[in-house]
Amino acid sequence: MNWKIKEVVLLVVLSVACGVLYLGWSTLWLPISGLVGPVGAEFMFGIWVIASPIVAYIIRKPGAALIAEVAAAAVELLTGSHFGLSALLIGIFQGVGSEIAFAIFRYKKYNVLVLMLSGAFAAVGGLIYDLVANGFGYYTTGILIATLVIRMISGMLLGGLLGKVIVDILALTGALDQYAIKQQHRKKDDNNDFVVRM
Repeated sequence: MNWKIKEVVLLVVLSVACGVLYLGWSTLWLPISGLVGPVGAEFMFGIWVIASPIVAYIIRKPGAALIAEVAAAAVELLTGSHFGLSALLIGIFQGVGSEIAFAIFRYKKYNVLVLMLSGAFAAVGGLIYDLVANGFGYYTTGILIATLVIRMISGMLLGGLLGKVIVDILALTGALDQYAIKQQHRKKDDNNDFVVRM
């Protein structure tokens, strides 16, 4: 599937914006995890995967979620993330997880459930990276389960759901009229008009 220049430009712009957001969120994570502990701070996780559902929801092409997440993670790394290279590596795992959600539906469904599923799968991908990087002995069983559950909920709400809300608000401004998200809405509107006329 060919990418248009405008889609590539939008992907880059949104990935850079999300990467800067990720850096700020990483900085905020330090004091919060100090207060509530690393597991308690997992409620923040979902913001770190928001690039995937936002870009995939707008562009609606295979690879969009993965590329957006990796690009945003690269921006976070290059702008000075205290997580270092792991910011990029976990971004790859999260991007793959998010991409799987859209692939399951053959890149044809972009409703709120699929977007939330992409956030949940990104959380699973992130935890897989943690296990690969730190080893299975890093977590007790209870901590592992708690981390996974909190991350998945956060990924669904702060990644998928919030991503959808942001894009829907942006779409109301007309800024996304030239992208797949609006073109598919137009097709639905045309079909609804046809049904009404019948």
